[in-house]
Amino acid sequence: MPRLDRAKLAPNGLDIRIQRRRVRGEFLRVWRMRVDDADQRPPSGGAVPRPTFVLLHGLGVSSSYFEPLAAALAREGTVHLLDLPGFDGVPHGGHPLGIDGFAEVVAAWVRSEGLTDPVLVGHSMGAQVVVETLVRHPDLATRAVLIGPPVNASERSPMRQVLRLAQSSLHESFGTRRAAIAGYLRCGPHWVLRVLPALLNYPIEEKVRSLRARTLVLRGTWDHVAPQDWTTSLAAACPRGAHAVIEGASHAVVYEHFAEVGVLVLAHARGDAVDGARLDGRGPAAEPDGLAVGTVEDARQVAQEVADEVDDAAADAPASDPAHR
Repeated sequence: MPRLDRAKLAPNGLDIRIQRRRVRGEFLRVWRMRVDDADQRPPSGGAVPRPTFVLLHGLGVSSSYFEPLAAALAREGTVHLLDLPGFDGVPHGGHPLGIDGFAEVVAAWVRSEGLTDPVLVGHSMGAQVVVETLVRHPDLATRAVLIGPPVNASERSPMRQVLRLAQSSLHESFGTRRAAIAGYLRCGPHWVLRVLPALLNYPIEEKVRSLRARTLVLRGTWDHVAPQDWTTSLAAACPRGAHAVIEGASHAVVYEHFAEVGVLVLAHARGDAVDGARLDGRGPAAEPDGLAVGTVEDARQVAQEVADEVDDAAADAPASDPAHR
């Protein structure tokens, strides 16, 4: 059952609902975004059922990284963003869950919501969680998107990954770097360091061989965390894999190039052929037709206001409440 629930309608018609949920003894912060008339409008391009998207963030950050992409995808379906236990102020049980633990929480939440064949989208560590979720629960979804999936099997050391992340950040804007640093600070270095070994040791290159879902592996050309040879090998290892690239993007591709990512995610969700696709993200940011939902900044502001309401309500709960344990 929902622990706390807040909702608000943005001026651009984007309906945002945020819940604090407890699943398998662990807490989640769940964002749901959709255009308020999405269920009434016929799907663009034909009578195809509207997709449901579940977005999973990477290590140290939160769903705030996904807000522009979520606002774009919400024009075409319902988008759920999960803040995993221990990230961005979400309570945790005091011990890191590991990729398998996060996967079980995600699967239990999907089933509790009664979601039918959602498109699972994971960025960085979130891509690992998507893979493990579908390895353990292959009936949960038939489509998956792995964006910047770590960790390159030849570079599984903390220092090497810090170096690769720093190299990628050279191709990111100051605003993107600031958002990432803010996320790490909210999470806290202690929790990041406790979860990091699970990320480094997760054998994603072996796990993807068991996937039944159609799987898109996506990267930016400047993503040193997930280099080209690594991601192409992952896509090839997937029984139903595809690979795509966004030119000019870095590891933060979901944030700085959300419009291009949205195009590929929607195409993959529809079943369109995307293997070998290369989108040019080197020019000024653009929002392709059918993706823009008013002003993304407006949606982000309202989303943050709702998130603050949920967190304030949790802080005001009695000390005996499980949210404080």
